[in-house]
Amino acid sequence: MEMHHMSILQLLNDGWIATYPLILFSIVMVAVFGERLFAMSGIASSAKAVTNLVVPPLSRGDIPSAVQVCEKQKKASQSDVYKKLLDEHRGTAPDDMLEILDEKRFEEIHDLKNHIWMLGTIGSSAPFIGLFGTVVGIIKSFHSMAVAGTGGFAVVAGGISEALVATAAGLIVAILAVIAYNYLQVRVANINAVLRINHAKFFHALKQGRVNDGARQA
Repeated sequence: MEMHHMSILQLLNDGWIATYPLILFSIVMVAVFGERLFAMSGIASSAKAVTNLVVPPLSRGDIPSAVQVCEKQKKASQSDVYKKLLDEHRGTAPDDMLEILDEKRFEEIHDLKNHIWMLGTIGSSAPFIGLFGTVVGIIKSFHSMAVAGTGGFAVVAGGISEALVATAAGLIVAILAVIAYNYLQVRVANINAVLRINHAKFFHALKQGRVNDGARQA
């Protein structure tokens, strides 16, 4: 018996219970991945650049010059953090300023993790949606054979092969979502490490600057 070939549109319509949610998952996955990549771009490199420029005047105790450097590096997110610390917490003890830096870093990392959970959810649920679509397709195949009253393995195999498309689609979406999720998690961890290192450099330069400034005044 010759197998009936279905068009893509017909296949989508027959498997709508799994296919349409998977298409929606794919759109959300691409949107979240692209938006998060854009949000993370340049943070680590700009943090290194502005810290390297701020540290020399800061270690000399030249706060005004350090503030000017921050004002010139407006595109770097850490320049605003450094500038506010130097402007608003100039008389704050260095250890307290380190706590403020840690809080700022935690807030930025928390913001960078926004929406990443969606990729994890898609990665874990897409295979089950695909499997559900396959089960529904198999039920439909056996039902059609029962209604017709005739047919054999060839008839059932055609329906099952079409139903398995949903499982394959679910696995593809899940694999891509998990890869994207893990990649973004690694990016966030790397940014966190870079910020922590550069905040430590800023903190030590600030302490050294206060020591040097105190020595000059003495």
